[in-house]
Amino acid sequence: MSDNILNRSGALDATESMIEKNYPVPLVSAKELSAMLQKRENIVLFDTRTQEEYEKSHISGALLLPPQTPADDFIREHGEMMRKRTAVFYCSVGQRSSDFLNRVYKACKAAGAKECYNLRGGIFRWYNEGHPVVNGTGETDDIHGYNPLWGMMIEKRAK
Repeated sequence: MSDNILNRSGALDATESMIEKNYPVPLVSAKELSAMLQKRENIVLFDTRTQEEYEKSHISGALLLPPQTPADDFIREHGEMMRKRTAVFYCSVGQRSSDFLNRVYKACKAAGAKECYNLRGGIFRWYNEGHPVVNGTGETDDIHGYNPLWGMMIEKRAK
């Protein structure tokens, strides 16, 4: 394993730890989410990144949810959809989605969500562990880096 990969992985690990200390929300790992999706569990995915990030790539089936969406608007639009389902929120590394879930968790549960999770490490961890992402034309290997610093945590796949 190269030093770059170790540095990328270590930076993402450190970022995840910092986020988890600041936002005590339930977490699901990429591996756990992948298993849930493969079993076709009743899940609704929410991508809390910008439209530009989402359009570049996202987890298949995820709904775009701008991170600044007020909790009342979110519940009004998506509350019925979450009834008896597990809601999973994600962003690039977990910061924006943790913040969002922290704001709406109680309202989601009150709306009937079976459970609510934040994807640990976000789409970066998902992608770095080899899980697929899609865009408007199908599967892709392109991930929006959010910014140059965070983008360094993405492990490029061999072509």
